[in-house]
Amino acid sequence: MARGLHDVNLTGRWLSLAGLLLMISGDGPFQTLGLSRWPTPLPFVASLPLYLPLLFLGFLFFGVANGLKSKTTPGVHAVIKPLGLLLGAFLLSTVASEVLRLSARSFLAVLIILSAGWGFVQLMGDERFRRAMGPVVAIAVVLLDVLVISWRYDEGLNTEAYHLRNNAWLGKLQLTWVLNLFAPLLLGWAIGVPRRSLAAVYATAWLLTGAAMYFLYSRMGVIVFGMTTLGVLIFTLSQWRRTLGIVIVAAAVSVTLVGRTREMAHFVVSTIADPSLNPGVGMRLAIWSDALRLFRLRPITGHGLGTYDVVSYTETENAPDHEYLYRGSGWHAHNVYLHVLAEAGILGLAAWCYLWFTILAQIFAAWRRATPPDRTMLVGPFFALSAFLVLSLTEVMIAARVHASFRMNLTLAFLVALALSATQRRDTTADYLK
Repeated sequence: MARGLHDVNLTGRWLSLAGLLLMISGDGPFQTLGLSRWPTPLPFVASLPLYLPLLFLGFLFFGVANGLKSKTTPGVHAVIKPLGLLLGAFLLSTVASEVLRLSARSFLAVLIILSAGWGFVQLMGDERFRRAMGPVVAIAVVLLDVLVISWRYDEGLNTEAYHLRNNAWLGKLQLTWVLNLFAPLLLGWAIGVPRRSLAAVYATAWLLTGAAMYFLYSRMGVIVFGMTTLGVLIFTLSQWRRTLGIVIVAAAVSVTLVGRTREMAHFVVSTIADPSLNPGVGMRLAIWSDALRLFRLRPITGHGLGTYDVVSYTETENAPDHEYLYRGSGWHAHNVYLHVLAEAGILGLAAWCYLWFTILAQIFAAWRRATPPDRTMLVGPFFALSAFLVLSLTEVMIAARVHASFRMNLTLAFLVALALSATQRRDTTADYLK
């Protein structure tokens, strides 16, 4: 009996790790690595979102092997109340929705995302999963970096990036998000992990992520990558010997990349320095005005969870053309906070902010209690989630009802589970990052 449960537990662990790998890497190349070159021999592998059945079967097997017992930590307990308040606000918004069926679908998607988050929390309680998780995350991010760099190299490094069709992440904006979510995590691990060989793996993954980020030429992505990198370096000054080597190599790579792409580098820097040169700024200001108009129409409960891409066509002036493409298909407010405000009202936004304040407060409190070596393991998750909150100022990539954003939500749930798990470990480096 014990042997059987061990095998089920092992199966659940490996299924979850495989699902995690595919979720982060974007399922792998569909047809080619580049725009037109390097055809892949097994395109069917990426034809379906295999990460979903792998993840949820992994959760199921792991739960059965552990007698369906729930393992939580004080960090997880701290977010239950704000999470309950957010669910309550979303439910109220759903019940009062103008498009009830659409809101109900969105609320169901939120519940599935929460169940996945709970599954990740349970897996974080397993020592062997934690030890394997770090290398799996690094490999997944490297695979995604290779896909991005291959496509952009074939497309031309001095051209703007839009859609990269060799992975399941939807264009440069989603790629900007996912790369920025994992970059500070990898840098923190590279600085803090004791084993030099493993630190080199994490540092290499972070460097490749920086290169892939640069090739996407996303202004907000470059800004956030720089902010989180600086934040991690400042909060890990006690490990300056390890940090110095990484910074020197990163500087050399940066100079080389800018030298190869001077035209595009000038374009990115000039439009950051002078936002009036960026047409996206004016577009977003108009859309934000629309979101505020929607809020004023229904300020308490909003128009209904997951309905922005429908009500924006009936109540606002700046919804995009080609309604058949965007209506009901993920059009958003280009600002998560305004998006939540329009869909769930002031109650939803207050609960949303309370939840993220609680999560970051838990990480920061744990960082203050930790010893200097252990603090490096908390800095990564802190700035990963901070990157999400900053990127949320200009885009919305978490519309739960839309599958491409559903993947982003699951990725975010994984990072939150990892962060809350790290807050409760007295010796974080000795466990899952040996």
